[in-house]
Amino acid sequence: MELELITRRPARPRPDSPRLLLVHGICVGAWVWEEHVMPWFADAGFEVHALSLRGHGGSGGRERLNDWRLADYTDDLRRAVAQLEAGPLVVVGHSLGGAVVQDWIRSGGHAAGVALLASVPPWGLAYSAWQMMLSTPDLFQQLARLGFAGAQSPDPDVMRRHLFSDELPDADYARFARRVQGESRHVGIELQGWRPFAPMPWQSPPIFVLGGLDDRFIRPDAVRGTATYYGATPHLVPRLAHALMLDPRWEDAARPLLDWVLRLPA
Repeated sequence: MELELITRRPARPRPDSPRLLLVHGICVGAWVWEEHVMPWFADAGFEVHALSLRGHGGSGGRERLNDWRLADYTDDLRRAVAQLEAGPLVVVGHSLGGAVVQDWIRSGGHAAGVALLASVPPWGLAYSAWQMMLSTPDLFQQLARLGFAGAQSPDPDVMRRHLFSDELPDADYARFARRVQGESRHVGIELQGWRPFAPMPWQSPPIFVLGGLDDRFIRPDAVRGTATYYGATPHLVPRLAHALMLDPRWEDAARPLLDWVLRLPA
């Protein structure tokens, strides 16, 4: 099956820098990283790659989307890593992508470092879903509809209000909404936590954990819990929501990630 791997190479490479491999969240593809994050890191001297998991973006398998499981997405990441040249690699996962990256480490993947951005926590989403059902029932209802009725079913006003900051321009949200797609029902169920996917903390490479203080999906307490599990320092960015790579404040997330990558052992 063909996998989409988008690449940005730096005009002035930073000596001895690791390459970055970015893994997206639910219902999107590698395209979410293209507008801001990939060119910004390339300008900083890094070679950057973004993977579209099967059934997403420009990768094959869209017609069988509901057949795929988390193990299939993990295999996609394994294949993408194998395509890259040997050398230090930092793997970055957002939301669902964070669960994929954790599962890849659990199943033997190796990296110089791993970054989990607004990531599914190591124990799954069941507790986060319960919190959402109580505090933002409209978002809970719309995400449930997204899983069972496809990408065109959710209320766009609810999704915008809860997944993005208030500062996002209307035109930017409209472009995002046109590209959103459905997600595998199997994966949605697995992410609740019944199927273990996190490595033991001592199995993991150096880990960076970041989330937004205004994220109503992966809330700050889940970000703190993920950091505690892996023995990392949580980075919580004010006025940043879940879709952080598309937020007007996206650089407030990219900058601490860059600082952390630069501090990794050579």
